[in-house]
Amino acid sequence: MIKIYPSTFNGTLKAPAAVAHAQRLLFMASVPAGNTIIQNVPDCSQIDAAISCIKGFGCTVVRNDDGVLVVPFHKNDPVKTVYLDFEHSSTTARLAITMAAAFGIKAECTASSDIARHSNFSLISRMALRGVRFTGFTLPFTMQGRLDPGEYVFEGNEGSQFISSLLMSLPLLSADSTIKLSSPLVDPSFVDLTIESLKKFGIRIEKTDYGYFVPGRQYYDSPGLIDVENDWGLAALWIAAGAACGEGRGIVTVTDLPDVSPQLYRNVTRELPLITQDFTELDFDASDCPSLATFYAAMAAVRGATVTITGVPQLKNKETDRMRVMKGICEALGQKAELLDDGLKIIGTGKPEYSEDTVIDCAGDPWIFMSMALAAGKLAKPIVLKDEHCAEKLNRGFLDDFRRLGGKYEIIPDSQD
Repeated sequence: MIKIYPSTFNGTLKAPAAVAHAQRLLFMASVPAGNTIIQNVPDCSQIDAAISCIKGFGCTVVRNDDGVLVVPFHKNDPVKTVYLDFEHSSTTARLAITMAAAFGIKAECTASSDIARHSNFSLISRMALRGVRFTGFTLPFTMQGRLDPGEYVFEGNEGSQFISSLLMSLPLLSADSTIKLSSPLVDPSFVDLTIESLKKFGIRIEKTDYGYFVPGRQYYDSPGLIDVENDWGLAALWIAAGAACGEGRGIVTVTDLPDVSPQLYRNVTRELPLITQDFTELDFDASDCPSLATFYAAMAAVRGATVTITGVPQLKNKETDRMRVMKGICEALGQKAELLDDGLKIIGTGKPEYSEDTVIDCAGDPWIFMSMALAAGKLAKPIVLKDEHCAEKLNRGFLDDFRRLGGKYEIIPDSQD
């Protein structure tokens, strides 16, 4: 556990590498005829899980100062059965499942308890209609059979990870496929990032009025050398924390961000006036910055403010149901909260009421952990968060950056748990 003390954040931070981009590039690099070197790969447990899975397929992966070298597996003679442990990464799970199915690889799949209890029904149910057999709809399960081409229909709020995983696997099939959206796609930036990355590997995806057309019988062509973009989302979280917790004194500058990118959050400064004001009531449409929804919920809880967060139905399909977890955290701090179809309403009751030995459970979600750690700078007394290693799923350097930029914390030894 970790005790977070009130803090003010100041300084300059080099943007961390984007985990979502790196995960996609690793799986893409696993299938071309040639080798690929991926530079700027982030150091975190979710990337460890992705590398472990492509190694399971038969790839050779070498990590050194020059980047990560991926030697692809043999597509003409793939492994017959593979054991895949997705650990704490739902994105890795979805990318690996569809990749295994594209080659007809039998896979015994498992994950940590926080991911295992999270539903992959939206993806698995579609795949089960197209040639793949599953022993269950939640992890652990065994899957076997080759994915068939055809039409795949999703609602726009079911999660971009499901669509991205199919966009990466359907081109490998023997005929054309379509992905049809029955409602507008929520948070299309990750799908756009997938499509832009696929172009670097020579894969063509066509956007249509109804969704996406995916030509079959395509071949991945290695770019040889490719870089992972730095993460605008993590940068936005730090920038917002500096603005919110500094009371006019704190400012965090984040460098080395891509000027041209499909990523969201490039206009984060537009949102800062909302978070810097000493609000007691606020309506926040988070559709353009969904990962900041957890930080705004955390700030509402520590300020005792009434905040209505909307526009983020897709957060139900992340590592956790994020708004449901934030509801419990708000209530643990003495506030009231109501779940909405697309967000959360925090009904502030004034100054947070909690004892210093109250342990806040972030449910293993690194975005919630980082949001609570950064928002705690506005509290009048310390707060204890469960699992001091939680942020390592996205960034092993988070606590080092936290302390360097002014954050104060203390690791509580196991004997005091």
